[in-house]
Amino acid sequence: MLRLIDEQTNQQMKRILVILLTILTLATAAEARQPQRGYRGFVEWSSSVRNDKVAYANLGNGQFLTKNHATFYTGLMTSHGYQINRMFFVGMGLGVERVNDGEFDNWMVPVFVQGRVDLKFGKFTPFGDIRIGANMAEGTGVYFSPTIGYRFNWGRKVGINLGVGMSLAGYRQKDYEVKYYNDGIMMDYLGTSHRTRAFFTFRLGIDF
Repeated sequence: MLRLIDEQTNQQMKRILVILLTILTLATAAEARQPQRGYRGFVEWSSSVRNDKVAYANLGNGQFLTKNHATFYTGLMTSHGYQINRMFFVGMGLGVERVNDGEFDNWMVPVFVQGRVDLKFGKFTPFGDIRIGANMAEGTGVYFSPTIGYRFNWGRKVGINLGVGMSLAGYRQKDYEVKYYNDGIMMDYLGTSHRTRAFFTFRLGIDF
């Protein structure tokens, strides 16, 4: 029975691999071209990654312990706008990303204006993308995300986009003053302040 399950799993993995290779082959073999003038929309899966430092307070002995923790936000984004010519696009969009890994349960909800440049060098079709706006989660803050990547043509009007870049997301944080005593520690609430998180960002999506 286990051998049969393993064989079925291997066959499914082989089918998936063949499908992915076929898609990439067709997309790569397609004639390189730039988007046409008019409406253009994007739908993307996005992931933002950063290294956070987590602090733990031991109320018994008054010690603080810290450790590094990789934080992965994942979610979806969509944007819509106008392709001015073969190179330049302007539009607006929004997205939702979340991390919930036991250490953190945070959201990132960017609302942004978007500018994009699609280039063509022979069969090579890279792009540059920039998004500026606001992170509506965690008390609202700035949002800024430049990206570079590659566009694969898929059919006459659809493209597959792979992009990497960075994101800055602002938020409001509660601040405390830590006071040490012989029998432990005390934390006094001081208010809130604006902070910014920096992320490495990966995006995979389509445009139409």
